[in-house]
Amino acid sequence: MIALLDCNNFYVSCERLFNPKLVGKPVVVLSNNDGCIISRSDEAKNIGIKMGEPLFKIKDKLTNNKVVVCSSNYSVYGDISNRIMNILKNNFDKVEIYSIDEAFFSLDKLNNKEEECVDLANKILKWTGIPVSIGIAKTKTLAKITNRVIKKKNIYSKLDFHSSNVLEIRRKEDLEYVLKTTDVEDVWGVGKKLSIFLKDNNVKNAFNLKECNESFIRKKKGVILERTVLELRGVLCNQIEDVLPDKKSICVSRSFGRKLRYYDSLRSALIVYVQKAASKMRMSNLFCRTITIFLKTSRYESNLYKNSKTYTLIEPTIDLRLIWKVSDKLLKEIYKESFIYSKVGVILSDFCKKESIQMSLIDEKLNNDISKKNGVKIMKLIDIINNRFGYGKIKLSSDCDKNFFSKEKNSNEEISWQMKSEYRSPCYTTSWDDIPKVKVKNE
Repeated sequence: MIALLDCNNFYVSCERLFNPKLVGKPVVVLSNNDGCIISRSDEAKNIGIKMGEPLFKIKDKLTNNKVVVCSSNYSVYGDISNRIMNILKNNFDKVEIYSIDEAFFSLDKLNNKEEECVDLANKILKWTGIPVSIGIAKTKTLAKITNRVIKKKNIYSKLDFHSSNVLEIRRKEDLEYVLKTTDVEDVWGVGKKLSIFLKDNNVKNAFNLKECNESFIRKKKGVILERTVLELRGVLCNQIEDVLPDKKSICVSRSFGRKLRYYDSLRSALIVYVQKAASKMRMSNLFCRTITIFLKTSRYESNLYKNSKTYTLIEPTIDLRLIWKVSDKLLKEIYKESFIYSKVGVILSDFCKKESIQMSLIDEKLNNDISKKNGVKIMKLIDIINNRFGYGKIKLSSDCDKNFFSKEKNSNEEISWQMKSEYRSPCYTTSWDDIPKVKVKNE
């Protein structure tokens, strides 16, 4: 048996952790640059606020309904997610982290599966403050559907629920009822375009998909959808992947808070992105050989431009200094003065482990003033200091800004590349500067 743990309204739940005044109120969390709705509390859903709605279109609706608006705070969300996943890993052997707020785990060795999952949900709520829902089934696809049912239990009147946040559908009639009331578009792996094809072939719900001829499905749409059909029948096709494969590439890019024209402003943004990408690479104990820089205008500009350039090193590196020298060189080559830019980014790829590095007798031409001997030690020291005192305490000297976000409406282009984040809460668990201060009054 497989269980799927999903955090309820995760981003909103994280915001409520350190601001209990938000409990019971309609709350929404916005995407990068305060663009669209990406998380909603149940109260906000009941008002009729839809996922993905642009903020500028529904500002009046939010104000009239006294909806609390929060900018996304991914450092906090990531930290809380790590705590939840560590609790899960400490209690179960086989765990696959599927996303920041979802994880599959195996229940094969347990007898009282539902009771164990109830205990797990209670422990996570007590230790982290985040409410979760858990769906239990024979396959990942059925676990996804079961998890959806426990979250929307109010509309499933024919089912008996033994718990408010954990569900295992044991009776064949109950499973059939759930599948018939689940739109085919809501099945894991079936998107809007694929659902159009299925509905054109009279496959309207999950039960219809389960009863499909798998040979027809494989012929028309491939083996992936065929596996979905088999999983709806209870045949396990997608195993729990508890060992994550090595990354193939790391990309760091953001849309600017305000469009940029000048090279120095673009460079100021890129150096922050390069440092973040290199930090992610070092966390995975990887060395990169290929560096790509890309630059583009908004697709809504009348004067369009986009370009990218790649540099391949002779020998893989972990050294941030060399990666930045290459990135700076590539940015100069693709930058043109006559455009207004909306995004710049870096991609690190062609990774290998330290023990797999092919040493070169030829020195890298951009590496003439950087010592290869101490590069790894210096990078480790940077990570130790930044992990202890907060990200960005040690940075490249030319980096004038260390944050991705800005709460201020600033017209100064030197810092306007930072993303809009007017409603952002403090980074309570990831920044020393944002730790809540308690003042004790002496009597």
